[in-house]
Amino acid sequence: MAVAHRKEYQNTTVRLPKRVYDLAKTAVAKSEAASSFNDFVVQAIEQKLRQLTEAEIDAAFAHMADDLEYQHDALALANEFEKSDWEASRAIETPNEPTPKARAAKTRSR
Repeated sequence: MAVAHRKEYQNTTVRLPKRVYDLAKTAVAKSEAASSFNDFVVQAIEQKLRQLTEAEIDAAFAHMADDLEYQHDALALANEFEKSDWEASRAIETPNEPTPKARAAKTRSR
């Protein structure tokens, strides 16, 4: 039997500028995206949190542009996989042509 997980909630009070409150109430009334003002606020906060998380990730990746060691390692890795990448792209470009198989060296047991 599956156990249903209950969401935990925390009540809080938020003071909003009247103009923001009125616009949000109007948006909820006109939209089917949120069933209530509370849902609208929760969705807005969740969206903002996703944006902040993405911005943090983007900032971390931005440092790579100035990291010479990372650039050297990335170039070395790209060069290492250059042949297999070319073979993969060739296989995608010509899906109806048979892909050449690598031949293993033949050995005999003595």
